[in-house]
Amino acid sequence: MSDPNKYRLAFVVSMFFEHGGMQRSLLRIARACQARGHTVQLFTGELRGAAPEDIEVSLLDTHALSNTASNDKLASACQRAIKGQNFDCVVGFTKLPGLDVYYAGDPCYAARVDETRNSFYKWLPRYRGLVRQERAVFGADANTEILLFAHQEREKFIRYYATDPARFHMLPPGINRDRLLSNKPDAQDAACLRNELGMAPDERMLLLVGSFFRTKGVDRAIDALACLPSEVKSNTRLVIVGHDDAAPFARLAETLGVAEQVIFTGGREDVARFYFAADVLIHPAYTENTGTTLLEAMVCGLPVLTTANCGFAFHIEKANVGMVCPMPFEQAVLNNQLREMLTSDSRGEWRRNGLRYAESTDLYGLVDEAAEVITQRAADNVISGKVH
Repeated sequence: MSDPNKYRLAFVVSMFFEHGGMQRSLLRIARACQARGHTVQLFTGELRGAAPEDIEVSLLDTHALSNTASNDKLASACQRAIKGQNFDCVVGFTKLPGLDVYYAGDPCYAARVDETRNSFYKWLPRYRGLVRQERAVFGADANTEILLFAHQEREKFIRYYATDPARFHMLPPGINRDRLLSNKPDAQDAACLRNELGMAPDERMLLLVGSFFRTKGVDRAIDALACLPSEVKSNTRLVIVGHDDAAPFARLAETLGVAEQVIFTGGREDVARFYFAADVLIHPAYTENTGTTLLEAMVCGLPVLTTANCGFAFHIEKANVGMVCPMPFEQAVLNNQLREMLTSDSRGEWRRNGLRYAESTDLYGLVDEAAEVITQRAADNVISGKVH
């Protein structure tokens, strides 16, 4: 039996890459567990970029023709890899059977299909596979504890899977304040960044932060830029910070006549410099369980334009730090809101509102609370003799 005071924890995720928001949360939670004296080993089917130096990483063979099949292979490979290794708790960041704790980084898939697809979609193998994987975590007969920070999704999971409400642990957001403010950029640094990007000092910077450009609505942002009045458009640049194939979106910008005004930087670790240098954050996502970038922008005093389907959009409305495009989405509405935000005299007020809200609201406690749930489940497993 494992030492009841020092636990061995297995973290599992389908893909790990440096600039993913969920992956950053995984690392922070893993390191918080390590700081408590526990051991963490990460199992993943795909590693993009450098592996974290302070955490052991095991790469599993999950190659398959679809994401659903790949996750099935991940589940089987992980079970084989951890069997008999005396792990006290298995923590999943991908929906897999047999998890002790699941970090719910995605919205309820079954509910989203009902909200956005026709009934024929449910006959597809992809739908059946993804619902099966979701049920393995949230089903009434599962024993997985759920870390949930997109609180609006709780009732959906309960409605579709009869999940015991006691299994949910409702977490605050997990904004990394040190990452944003420990070396807070000043006006000179913002000017230097704009110069690095080839921007004139008086140009407006419209910022979008996020990987997986299609999901984050990069096409919507480019469309909105192209539809600005000529006198505003000519003096505005859209800067996109994140990891994905930019080529299709660069072609769209070319087609819409704004190629010279769209800048792709790739993934960056110095994202705080962009928040402090920008004039408006735009985040018109197609689907977004939370939207950490919305709160990061707020902490840095940057006004936000987002869509109502983002889980954290209610913070933008509550704090009055910008505008929220209602659902169902209409491009024309987003276009008008962007024009108004870029030309409004309210940007100073939005900035001050965001800074006040960030000081008075818990936007930071996710990591410590998640680590507490994980280590408590490990302790319960040890007591009950459930060691992997």
